[in-house]
Amino acid sequence: MNRRFYSGLLMWSSIVLLIFVLIAGYKEFTPEWKKYQAKYKELYMKNAKDETIKAKAKAFKIELQQIYVDKLNSADRCISCHIGVENPMMAKEAVPYKTHSGNYLDKHPIARFGCTSCHGGQGRVTTTKDAHAVEHDAHYDYPIVPVKYIQSSCAQCHDYNMLEKNGADKVVKGRKLFNEKGCRGCHKVDGVGGVLGKVLDGIGSQPRIYFPMRHIKGEATQYTWHKEHFLDPRALVPESEMKVILNEEEADALATYVLTITSTEMPREYRRIRPSLEAELDGDALYKKYCVACHTAGKESYFDEIFNRTIPAIMNPAFLRIADNKFLKSSVSEGREGTQMTSWKPSAAGLSEQDIDKIVGYIAKERPAGGAPRFNFAGFKTDTKRGETLYNIRCALCHGKDGKGGAGFLGINLRNPVTQSADPEFLAVTVRDGRTGTPMVPFGKAGVGLSEQDMADIVSYVKILSQSKIAAKN
Repeated sequence: MNRRFYSGLLMWSSIVLLIFVLIAGYKEFTPEWKKYQAKYKELYMKNAKDETIKAKAKAFKIELQQIYVDKLNSADRCISCHIGVENPMMAKEAVPYKTHSGNYLDKHPIARFGCTSCHGGQGRVTTTKDAHAVEHDAHYDYPIVPVKYIQSSCAQCHDYNMLEKNGADKVVKGRKLFNEKGCRGCHKVDGVGGVLGKVLDGIGSQPRIYFPMRHIKGEATQYTWHKEHFLDPRALVPESEMKVILNEEEADALATYVLTITSTEMPREYRRIRPSLEAELDGDALYKKYCVACHTAGKESYFDEIFNRTIPAIMNPAFLRIADNKFLKSSVSEGREGTQMTSWKPSAAGLSEQDIDKIVGYIAKERPAGGAPRFNFAGFKTDTKRGETLYNIRCALCHGKDGKGGAGFLGINLRNPVTQSADPEFLAVTVRDGRTGTPMVPFGKAGVGLSEQDMADIVSYVKILSQSKIAAKN
């Protein structure tokens, strides 16, 4: 019985093996590209208008096609399937037999540029699945670039002034959004920008595996990831602090631009990038580029749930009345330790002194004429213990009993290093006059009605909030 069992097992195993060999042989001798070329030959002969072209179509030889571009070190076999891209008679046919759209090949001949230099994908493979690599089980890191993001390839060789004049509106809009939505307030590019987010140098060249795809809804490609991340950052990266509000069209445009930030450059003979014709950025443009993502218009303070802190109103008239340009420049240059506000000086976020001065000038442009009356804090003999009692009655509701503010509180964190190192005179005037457009009301005669001694005592207590004995007590 055992002999019969093993004989049967051997027979069926041989049959299964033979089936696999036949399937493999069939695939080897009838590859996908051969089917496309056979159909192309049929269409070519049908569309031929005269005998000469018909003869040429009849002589078309079905064989593997390849373009090798030495300057780009690329071997593209895409035309093994897309065999009609340079044949004008295929203009009305379906892909992959169809002539290439537009007149792009007039100035970008395939023999010189290949296919993957613009379209991405895997040039050496010969199946649609592997060449395009957009399916979940296609194990290639660089899928073909979707048509809606193809303008990102144009920017590798052409400058934005040229692109804007020649219909590449999406990548131009994306670049504008990148600058005006304050992306560089958190991200560095070419050594300039904030430090809260990742450095973006080379982000457009990162392989698919670099991006967390667990929560992605569309195709698991870097192109789809960028768009979905712009629409809802925390849906893809729960711990993200990114602040952006975009519609679908804007997200597509911004994704197109981000894909241009690559780690490689096209060879010099391919590039048509001229020196920038842009005007030098003024304070308004610089503020949008680096500050607007966090400070918005700067006129009103607000509690940011992502940063878990109140963002101050840096263009508030009451603030500007007591904060001179020297103070503003110091804040921008040195940042605010203990907060998300980075240092923007040349050795940190990389802004030049001139650009910092322009930003300060823009912030201070609506400063009221005349400064605020002095408080003369130095002339008071203060009582910190009494200040603590007054603080708990008057200030703890907004700033918290421990002075940290945060979720559930309207006021800023008073224990951050900036407040603790601030001039008491500055703090006393702030308490007395309040901040119009923010929850901070005036506590002097024009508001709550505290005496100057009361306010001086409160400031004396605020100045020691971060000391260990106070922290331990609270």
